[in-house]
Amino acid sequence: MALSVWPAPENAGVVGPIGPAGPQGAKGDAGATGSKGPKGDTGPAGPAGPQGVQGANGPAGSAGPAGARGPKGDLGPAGPQGEPGPQTPLPEVWLPSDLGLKAWAFDPGVSSSSGVYPSSGSVRITSVVLHTTQTVSKIAWHFFGYAGGLLSGSNAGIYSATGERLAQVGDMVGESKVPGVHNIGGQTVAAPLTSSVTLKPGVYFIAWWFRYNTTTVDGPSMLVADSSSPAPPGRFGLNNVVRYGVISSAPGLPTTLNSSSLTDGPNRFWAGLA
Repeated sequence: MALSVWPAPENAGVVGPIGPAGPQGAKGDAGATGSKGPKGDTGPAGPAGPQGVQGANGPAGSAGPAGARGPKGDLGPAGPQGEPGPQTPLPEVWLPSDLGLKAWAFDPGVSSSSGVYPSSGSVRITSVVLHTTQTVSKIAWHFFGYAGGLLSGSNAGIYSATGERLAQVGDMVGESKVPGVHNIGGQTVAAPLTSSVTLKPGVYFIAWWFRYNTTTVDGPSMLVADSSSPAPPGRFGLNNVVRYGVISSAPGLPTTLNSSSLTDGPNRFWAGLA
């Protein structure tokens, strides 16, 4: 409480010293803390500083000298030879060479197995084809039976497609050129030519004229293709190649074969070259 100071009387004496301060009052409670204000926006980025100076490249190092090439080494020993591969299987189609021949009229293994006599005194022809040049020394047939009855003058030959006779067997009397055949199934016989002949690729006629005793029927019984038809064709293809034919009642084996004189017959005899 403040003290009231009355005005001092004019005759008041000297003011005495101020007494000591009274004791400090108790400390008041602290006021409540206020809430935190919101964060202010980020200020704009400052400008980029200037790019520093690029350092200088150091000098390139010089290439060292190439090393000397070493000597060539010796070849090593050859390795062991490998095992041979599987052998080529046999073809499904047999070729004449598989049976020791140079050419044939057809595969005899798939032909009719009956035997037919060629008729005495007729010229029979069967054609064969060569795809490579061949030296031929024999004419071959398959006989189911032969009793050695060919008579003098019986002969066979090879002719070109134009009918020129190129080679012949000569007189085939008896068993002078072919053996007798008396076994079941017969056998292939080969009559030697008087001299070998070299034939170029092409079609060739094999012709023969056999004469024998028709009463005793001791001529050869010969392999034929199926001959059940009374008159199967002897000419085939668009170029009209004659593969089988006959000249009936000929006087002997001709020097020149005229294919226009050949007629079709029921028998297609097998023949080959060797």
